Amino acid sequence: MSIRVYRGPHRDTGGPTFGFRTIPWVFFGLGILGTIFWPIFPLDRKDSLTFFIVFFLFIATTAHAFIWWGMAWAATFLVVSLGISFSVLAINSATGFILGDISYTSRLGFQLLFVPFVTPLIWSSAIYIGIVVSRRISRAVAMSPLTAAFATTGLLIALDALFVKAGFHSWLTWIDKPALLGLSPIRAQVITFGIVLVIMILTGQNSKNDRYSTRMPILTYSWIFVFTIFCARFLADNFNNFLFAILIMGYVIIAFVYKTIKGN
Repeated sequence: MSIRVYRGPHRDTGGPTFGFRTIPWVFFGLGILGTIFWPIFPLDRKDSLTFFIVFFLFIATTAHAFIWWGMAWAATFLVVSLGISFSVLAINSATGFILGDISYTSRLGFQLLFVPFVTPLIWSSAIYIGIVVSRRISRAVAMSPLTAAFATTGLLIALDALFVKAGFHSWLTWIDKPALLGLSPIRAQVITFGIVLVIMILTGQNSKNDRYSTRMPILTYSWIFVFTIFCARFLADNFNNFLFAILIMGYVIIAFVYKTIKGN
């Protein structure tokens, strides 16, 4: 027998109210709407639309964290995920030592220490989604962070490929070295996994959420999966550049569905 423990707002009444629960869905819906229009949006407006899609995703995941997992954990997660991801990206932009030389354009707006404002938001949102999805796949102390880092890395590799193809940034080092069926170098992919795993361990792992609390994160993950396939097939010149990320994300979604059905 398993016991699910809810630690967010309104614990005494069994969970958050309906009004609170709709907040992540509203911003999730705005993000979906943005991705639907993104392929047909005028080229000079795509940058602004991309910014708002990322911002909506971040608000959706942040609201979800505060609503379902409580203020203390959500605040800690935001500080750790945003702080570490921004620090790594800022150091990398200055030295190229960690991930490699990346040239960011100014198309996504404001930059701090040569890091676009939206990039840490992407990392934080992707890591949160990875945590929530992984907790239904595995609750083991050792396996859950590894599963979450695996799921998140696949998502970040997919988003990196999309951003490279959109011209938001480009890799300057290891340009002639083989990538693991992607646009980012293998070393960057492996180091990304390590950084994400560190963030997972530092933020800790809450108890397994109930089925309702995982709906928005897994739908977000699945929608990005579908959007990546669409872009890879119709908007990119080489589908293989996205294949590795698509395989990872597809495996995670299948594992999530299997564990959910088996668990019920």
